[in-house]
Amino acid sequence: MICMHIGFLTPEYVTPATPSGGLANYLKKTGQALVQRGNDVSIIVLSRKNKSWEDNGVIVYEIKKLQIPSILSQVPLFGIFVQTVNQILGSYQVSRTTWRIHKKQPFDILQASSYMAPGYKLLKNKHIPVVCRVSSYTPLLAAAYGVKRNFADYLANWLEIRQVRDADGAFAPSQFLATIYNRVEGCFVKTIRTLVDFEIHDNFDFSFYNENLVGMRYLLYFGQLSRIKGVDLLAEALPPILGKYESLHVVLIGRDDGFTNSEKIFDGIKSNCRKYQNRVHYYPPLPKNLLFPVVSNAVAVLMPSRVDNYPNVCLEALSLGIPVIGTYDSSLDEIIVEGETGFLAENGSSESLTKAILRLLDKNPEEIMKIKENIFNQINSIKRADRISELLEYYKTIIKNFQMKR
Repeated sequence: MICMHIGFLTPEYVTPATPSGGLANYLKKTGQALVQRGNDVSIIVLSRKNKSWEDNGVIVYEIKKLQIPSILSQVPLFGIFVQTVNQILGSYQVSRTTWRIHKKQPFDILQASSYMAPGYKLLKNKHIPVVCRVSSYTPLLAAAYGVKRNFADYLANWLEIRQVRDADGAFAPSQFLATIYNRVEGCFVKTIRTLVDFEIHDNFDFSFYNENLVGMRYLLYFGQLSRIKGVDLLAEALPPILGKYESLHVVLIGRDDGFTNSEKIFDGIKSNCRKYQNRVHYYPPLPKNLLFPVVSNAVAVLMPSRVDNYPNVCLEALSLGIPVIGTYDSSLDEIIVEGETGFLAENGSSESLTKAILRLLDKNPEEIMKIKENIFNQINSIKRADRISELLEYYKTIIKNFQMKR
């Protein structure tokens, strides 16, 4: 087995100050899995301070990021460039730290996140291959949020897309996102599924569930309450369901990011469901040891995302044996098999979402047991996939191609 020194370039990582975030958790999980295979892993992360430390064998280098004072963003003409300049400054800082580490312990390969383009300054260097993991396509995200992009956004988006295009290789967790880059930007992005951590069933704490939800039959949404996650669609989708099933509740858990006009998403749901307000419940984010007992007792998990990227929360719900109701053309249809492990609605359609939920609720107990059996088989199949080996083989291919071009 050939061991490598792998560097991850990122704007975020799991620290005591920032314990959450999809990218941060991906890096922590993947980095530690690579170390367990005998590789050396360095995380170079833009942060609020300069500090290096070890995280279960992964060496983390925090870099205090330099930023242009926010007051300058109000200066005419110059202000529109502040966001882009900050990203470029960050990439220069990442580059400088990378070369400093490389002199002491040479890197075999670098992996940069597409988000915030931290590897931009290292593109087309002559010494270390750079691959980019695509976590989003920002023009699509803006559309899903319902936000109009300004010139500053276009510049920042251009940096991220340029990093994907000019890297020595690029990959995405979902075929959905890879296809978008292939079609829209004309660059090849490979699909490599993210490592899934199924060690989530230990240390359950039932205190929150017992205090708030025990004995209740409920549909569950957990995660970020935002338009991109399609949570606003529940305002129109839920009333017919709550009207038909008089003992059914709906539980939403997560940070409410609201709409662009600052209105909270849950307020809109509660207003539309005012006849059933006593059966619609909202709670702020919970740690996983409190959350998973709630997930494991749900009738189903709702994930009506407009855009997603092979989300771990869907796999977590399925690993607990709970059917998921998701959407087509969002990457969720790469996980959920319609009618077998869950149900799928048309993207952005509250009416279709209502019908998908009803297709599940109308199932008899024998049919539900069959769905759970299908979920069990699907999760076992995913567990057997060696996604770290697939990632390592990809690295080796990129390194070989890079060396041939030198």
